Amino acid sequence: MSKINQNWAFGNKAGLDFSTNPPTSVATAIGSVGSAKEGCASISDDNGNLLFYTDGMSVWDNTHTVKMTGLQGDFSSTQSAIIVPNPGSNNEYYVFTMDGSSNASGPFNHLNGVLIDLSSSTWSFTPLSNLMTLPSTTGFSPCEKITAVQHSNCKDFWLITVLQKGIVSTSEGSGVFRILKITASGVIHEYDLPMNQKIVEIGYLKGSPNGTKLALANGKKGNVLVYDFDPATGVIDIVGVVNIDIPITTSDNTTVYGVEFSPDNNLLYYANLVSGRREGRVFQVDLTSNSPVSIEVGAFKNKEERYAIGALQLGPDGKIYIVKDNENSLGAILKPNIVGLGCTVDIDYITLQKGTLGYLGLPNLISNPCPDDDCGCGCTGCNDEAESQNEELIERAKTKYNTIKSDQNCPDPFMEHCKLNAITNGVDFKPCFSFHWGDGINDQIEEHDTEVFYLTVCNTFKDIKYNGLRITKVTLTPDIHPLDKIHIVPDRFVNLDCLEPCSCQTREFAMINRANDTAGNYILEVEYCFDSISLESVKTNGKVEFPLEITED
Repeated sequence: MSKINQNWAFGNKAGLDFSTNPPTSVATAIGSVGSAKEGCASISDDNGNLLFYTDGMSVWDNTHTVKMTGLQGDFSSTQSAIIVPNPGSNNEYYVFTMDGSSNASGPFNHLNGVLIDLSSSTWSFTPLSNLMTLPSTTGFSPCEKITAVQHSNCKDFWLITVLQKGIVSTSEGSGVFRILKITASGVIHEYDLPMNQKIVEIGYLKGSPNGTKLALANGKKGNVLVYDFDPATGVIDIVGVVNIDIPITTSDNTTVYGVEFSPDNNLLYYANLVSGRREGRVFQVDLTSNSPVSIEVGAFKNKEERYAIGALQLGPDGKIYIVKDNENSLGAILKPNIVGLGCTVDIDYITLQKGTLGYLGLPNLISNPCPDDDCGCGCTGCNDEAESQNEELIERAKTKYNTIKSDQNCPDPFMEHCKLNAITNGVDFKPCFSFHWGDGINDQIEEHDTEVFYLTVCNTFKDIKYNGLRITKVTLTPDIHPLDKIHIVPDRFVNLDCLEPCSCQTREFAMINRANDTAGNYILEVEYCFDSISLESVKTNGKVEFPLEITED
């Protein structure tokens, strides 16, 4: 797994190191220059070593030494900065900044930033304005929202911000998405997209862990907007937006600030920003429901008469962390994939280092960093239990009645011995896939049902090894139904890492069908890629297809 999000710096000199479980509280220097009341960002290298962090105005290195000041974020901007690797260099990182309009008057800095080159001990800094023509901000005010989503090619990135169109002095205006693409060639302004919504400046903008959704916390409007997003094209589905209103009570502030997705992308969490001695509340929304509603799963009393709850941020350990303004501990959602109160909200999960405090922000991170295939842990990745887990999934797949192979020349999966030498036989270096489904001879894939199925990929050669193998996308074609009718989970970025000679790996999926008008013949299309084989480095992409039929309920 990627380790670029392993170290956090936030608040008043607070930090977390996720190389341990639970994470270790550490002291940092953030907030020592100016005040990091809200937005911040951190980044680590592929091995999980802290590189640097920022509050959107200053940058500190991993020795907690200030390397630069004068960035154009704002101490009171929800997401004052985000750090994105330069796809064209292993030593360069963009720090993008975003200021806010809630505590200031124009002119505003809007989107800005710097490209940092770490290749020398002194570092070098190139203003973003020297690298591109910054898009026009005439007639707009900033909305304190900026996030980054990794492109589906696992190289490039999408940078997404929000603008208000209208009178600068008002707290809300007509929202506009601004989408930029970050490639090895530079930063490109792709397009602006009117949201057809009134947007408030404060509140987080987040991408989902699989990169296919965006959630926007709409501050004092009291709602969260959820959009489908295509990480391959950068297209945001404005028409299909899901509008989730916070449950209104007489005693609670309805300002929505922090928002986050569950690791499995199915649940959304958000929290309200309350002042005075009132309770901040954490809400959960099941995005797989036809009619998503908010349920309260936790409450936090405001101890310091400021704000109760700030940011929600998914950690590398799969827990969602909750910052409490001006307090020395973080809360957490311990089981965020569980629907209802079983998600388990702990209001004091981590005690911060003595002398440090959380404020309103947690690090603004890339939501879906592609896995690092070179983590040094062998073909099981960094999961010590990977082998036993794979054996369990293989046994489950064997119980399925139907098995369809991607190529009839492929031997049966779970074979005991290989017969082919890849090089001497001169054959194609494709792995073999199998699709397992059905609990018996009469079982069918039906409408308005959930079908659990398995995909097995086998290396039938005894003299090569596949490295960096992953399933990049699973699609039902023709792809004519929206996600609220048919949804395959997971549907992309399923990692198998290494595939040893004469071995198989199995992964579990579910086809969720909520409709009564989907009967017909389809192809289950499985796209995959691998980085190399052990005897000859080959960049390869592929696709296999399995016919299936959904019968009438």
